[in-house]
Amino acid sequence: MRPASRCTGLSLAELLACLAILSVLVATAWPSFSELLARQAVEQAADRLAASLALGRSTAMARRIEVMLQPLDGQPGLDRGWQLVAGTGPGTTPLAVVEPGTPCLRVALRQTGRESHTVRFTAVGYSRSEQGGFQAATFALSCRGAQRQVRLGAQGRIRLCTPGRDSDCDAADGPEPP
Repeated sequence: MRPASRCTGLSLAELLACLAILSVLVATAWPSFSELLARQAVEQAADRLAASLALGRSTAMARRIEVMLQPLDGQPGLDRGWQLVAGTGPGTTPLAVVEPGTPCLRVALRQTGRESHTVRFTAVGYSRSEQGGFQAATFALSCRGAQRQVRLGAQGRIRLCTPGRDSDCDAADGPEPP
């Protein structure tokens, strides 16, 4: 006759102790994880914005047309996304549409010239203001404390920097771009 085998496993007390330890570890790690996600969201959005600006500039030069980077239709700013549009006027079609999909993302545009949420590239690739002069712009992207800037020079040079980490990158409330 075979002896009865005893089932082994966790008792309720052991299971509750493991859950308590696990919850303390998760609560400790959550702020760091949240910061990491915010930083990655801002870096990805900044990279996509820089790529959109580069595409707009190169398209304007290659096709010899005016290209504008502007908010999505019906949006007041660039927080929810942006689009590249060839030409001006009502019959234009978007060349590219970018929707970052990050609810906490904020995009502030500071530029020489009037307050606007658009950037215009001429057929030679320079960014111009509505008054016709050169236009420099700084896009300040932020999400839960994470910050990144995309800077556009008047001749079309695009540069990414991080306030607080890069010495020549000012804070979001700094002076107007050069």
